[in-house]
Amino acid sequence: MQYRRLGRTELKVSCIGLGGMGVISQNHPDRTSAHKIIHTALERGVNFIDTARSYFDSEEIIGDSLEGRSEQVYLATKTYQRSAKRAEKEIETCFEKLKVKKIHLFQLHHVQYIEEFQQAAAPGGTIELLKSLQKQGLIDHIGVSSHNPAILPQLLETDIFDTAQFPFSVVERDHFKKVEEIVKRRDIGTIIMKPLAGGNITSVEAALLFLLSHDVSTVIPGCSTVEQVIMDTEAGINFRELTTEEKQQIIKDTENLPDQFCRRCRYCEKVCSKNLPISDIFRCEDYLILSATYARDQYKSLGKSAALCSGCGQCEKICPYHLPVREKLKKAHKRLSKGKIEDFAVRILRKTGLYDIARKLYFELGGKIPER
Repeated sequence: MQYRRLGRTELKVSCIGLGGMGVISQNHPDRTSAHKIIHTALERGVNFIDTARSYFDSEEIIGDSLEGRSEQVYLATKTYQRSAKRAEKEIETCFEKLKVKKIHLFQLHHVQYIEEFQQAAAPGGTIELLKSLQKQGLIDHIGVSSHNPAILPQLLETDIFDTAQFPFSVVERDHFKKVEEIVKRRDIGTIIMKPLAGGNITSVEAALLFLLSHDVSTVIPGCSTVEQVIMDTEAGINFRELTTEEKQQIIKDTENLPDQFCRRCRYCEKVCSKNLPISDIFRCEDYLILSATYARDQYKSLGKSAALCSGCGQCEKICPYHLPVREKLKKAHKRLSKGKIEDFAVRILRKTGLYDIARKLYFELGGKIPER
């Protein structure tokens, strides 16, 4: 396995890491196969595992699997909370579930808007708490994750964050272009998520080699089978630079992806007369397969409904992939606006402590599981 420096953290991490979403109970109800995935990753040289408080029971599964072996791995986790008061309890849970006394990297999770960062950076915000924990030696480094390339450069210029986690793939190259100069200048470690565009890219080794040919620290595909672990780590174990022709070919191959697939290039948002966060709306729709209530809550938090679309069609004129954006917005709004009764039931189940039991039963009865 090739190891790379995670920026100024000075951690030497495997260039192929492991994303924690792949080992959740929805994929592995008995947990045995989840533990095997993690152990196989370790055996093949992986020493960086990323998870989050919001990744269902991922932290707990990773903690159980690594019991007695946690010194072999650098662990990264995250919190969505923007206030120290709310984050404090979550962070305590992170330590409890991961079964560790120190977390190597704690990240501010999914910062999409500058207002969120401002809230987290204000007195009494999450960053204040993370810095305090850092001084106490409970966490080593502070990072940030974001799907929004428009604000990521601003976040990294603050010099608060040692690492940046963002999507980068053959079909989503905008993020890396936006931050390439900044992360190099500020020596910020880069953690690449969504490397296979949610499973839409099937030329796995070529796609991972394409990413590793760039100056990135680690790439963290989510593996839900041992076979996927072996396939993904192969790129790090037998790393080689792609030729210019091979890079051009893998880019060309993605032109054959499903017509409805949004690449998150955000060109449409620049011309939208209603200033709709179009790519974020589609992202929320993607989340439906993981948690419908969460997806709908995220949709509401955007502050702008797809129903506001005026139908002007400017988005479709500029879309480089010729997507039927207006039709997709209508469909997304319809899907994300349903489920009020379901959301109410989920909140009651959470309050009564029965949610995990109900969710486990749902998946045992054949409910949909997250895609790679």
